[in-house]
Amino acid sequence: MTVALACALLCDATMDNRWLRPSSWAWGLCLLVGCTGDIGDTGDEPGPSPSDVCSADAAFGVPLYRLNVTQYHQVVGELFGSDLAYESSFPPPLTGYPYSTYADANPVAGSQVQPIMATAESIGMAVADRVPACSGDEPACASSFLTDIAARALRRPPADDELAILMTIYGDARAEMDHAEAVGLAVSGLLQLPQFLYLLEEVPAPGAEPRALDAQEIGQRLALMYGGGLPDADLFAAIDDGSILEPDVRVAHARRLLETPQGTLALKGFLQEWLMVKGFSAPETVHPAELSQALGEQLDRDLDAALSSEDGLSELLVGTRTQVNSVLEEFYGLPSQSSGPDDWREVELDAEQRVGVLTHPVLMARFAHGTSPSDILRGKFVRMSLLCGNIAPPPAGAQQAQAEIAPEGATPREQAQARLDHPTCGGCHHMMDPIGFGFSAFDGAGRYAPDGVDVSGVINSPGEVTGEFQGVRELGELLVAAPEVQSCLATQFVRYSLGKTESAEESCSMDQLSLSLSEESTRLIDMFAALAGAPAFAERASEEVQP
Repeated sequence: MTVALACALLCDATMDNRWLRPSSWAWGLCLLVGCTGDIGDTGDEPGPSPSDVCSADAAFGVPLYRLNVTQYHQVVGELFGSDLAYESSFPPPLTGYPYSTYADANPVAGSQVQPIMATAESIGMAVADRVPACSGDEPACASSFLTDIAARALRRPPADDELAILMTIYGDARAEMDHAEAVGLAVSGLLQLPQFLYLLEEVPAPGAEPRALDAQEIGQRLALMYGGGLPDADLFAAIDDGSILEPDVRVAHARRLLETPQGTLALKGFLQEWLMVKGFSAPETVHPAELSQALGEQLDRDLDAALSSEDGLSELLVGTRTQVNSVLEEFYGLPSQSSGPDDWREVELDAEQRVGVLTHPVLMARFAHGTSPSDILRGKFVRMSLLCGNIAPPPAGAQQAQAEIAPEGATPREQAQARLDHPTCGGCHHMMDPIGFGFSAFDGAGRYAPDGVDVSGVINSPGEVTGEFQGVRELGELLVAAPEVQSCLATQFVRYSLGKTESAEESCSMDQLSLSLSEESTRLIDMFAALAGAPAFAERASEEVQP
């Protein structure tokens, strides 16, 4: 991946204000990484040959990884305080990728450069108000402050040339600004360094043997993926003494971080993305504002319950217990016992109406067309997110074709059957629609409306998730009983953590790794933490260079 970030941010960018303008520090930073070339370039040699080894202990090629917007703001909060007020236009991940952590979803190209600069500028201005007063040698005060901040921001002590760049920024700015403002400008430069924005890991040359990451490289990735931010004091200690190189130590730290508030938040962010509901709000015509807020809080509490359960996948997919407030009591038709929107109580819903998150109203609305449910979208979700299947995007004109192949006035089930019988459409729709039929008792808002609805469905897969079922409850029981579903969840977490989908050459090793992780424990936190002990987390194979 071509980054040459300093050049992109500083050499080619327009800096026409008093905070970010052309100066010697900009060119110095460009010289640090160069205005041409790639970080981690290995030349024009061909990519690696496909491995003939299929093992859970295989190393993977991992692309150069940049902080995404959520991680960036978490890191800034840890550096300068969560109450730091600044304006952010930091670029969100590009759409069209399974997860916000995918490297290709977080590039630094023309459209991302200015927002990154502007956000760093705003942070620097805000930090200037928090720079301690200096009553003596101002350059010494600046150096002390910047050395401390850089050691945390870069996840290691800054190199002499890195600190020299920051001090050059400070020195040039101090000629026109006061001490605190000049330090703030240096901070804005720090936040644009590739060493801050990227998890820089040395990658083996094409064809070379996999390389073990060093302690700092492991520590920074572990902190980011399991804690959402920077290494804490305990993790820094394990980096310094080298114990983080031991698999058992990494797993222990991963588990510890996942049980912190920040780690739990990061893990729930993954689960929300896996469920494809992160950032989703149904239209007000489907979920009015007060209901939408209550359902979002309910889903968050459901995820907490699954993470604390000894059988997390079962709790997640087929649990019958949930929490409700006064708004949700009305939505579910429950007796009014809550005193208001802030008064939550645990209830057990009818087993046909409550099938874990599978029937959560947020998911039901996410996989619907407004108030109309969609067996296609609901079946596709199960096939792709829970079974790790691949379904090609619909061809151009698919919606128009639906109108042509289904008889006028056809019911939704008759429309689906027309798709299934069609020689072009049927191949893909056989993978989705018969699964989605089981959700037919839930309308677009997620209300249970079973009268006169056919909820019979069929699911076919190479593994144990196969057969006919009646309604979501039977579908959910099929899913939780099949080892490949927990293995798929492990696969999704590995993809999320490594920032990519495995290559064809890596797919067999991914299957073995995911199976190994899924057999670790039925407790989800233990399964996710186990990845930290695997070679896939701590070793790097050469990444094939794309033309």
